[in-house]
Amino acid sequence: MGIVVAAVIVATVTLQPVGPARATYYSGGMWSAHFPIRSYSYNSTWQVPLDRALTNWYNTPTAAWIEKSASAPSWLEASSFPDTWFGLYTPYGSGSGRYFRIQMNSRTLSASSGGNFANWVTSSFTHELGHALSLNDNPPVAASASLMRHDRNRATLTTPQQYDINDVNNFYSSR
Repeated sequence: MGIVVAAVIVATVTLQPVGPARATYYSGGMWSAHFPIRSYSYNSTWQVPLDRALTNWYNTPTAAWIEKSASAPSWLEASSFPDTWFGLYTPYGSGSGRYFRIQMNSRTLSASSGGNFANWVTSSFTHELGHALSLNDNPPVAASASLMRHDRNRATLTTPQQYDINDVNNFYSSR
């Protein structure tokens, strides 16, 4: 009797249709794809690539609209941290009251960029803004190029890819 039940369960499990891979969204993202970040001011080595990250999202065919505002609750901090990460996104609050802090680690970015610091900063900040747009790290479709992949080439992949654009559009169109 136990063998028959096990055979039925195995047959049921193996005969299930396999659907397309689904995006895995990040629950710490913003309520809307339109949100402010506190105005920041750094030297040109940082300012230009940081601003380019905002432009990279603005130039996508998504609802992403990230603007600087002196009164925004969300903020960016670029500094030297003892940790090994390049960028870190930390959400606070929930729902329409959600805000965040993004930290950019100058120590690891400088040490790893191989002379391409600006692109590494842009890639990392654009990636962290992807979390604010509800994108998770390392999407499940391994063959797809994505700004959210940790194994991306930060020297060349600095803009949201079609996979990222589709995920932002799918997430915010369902709201």
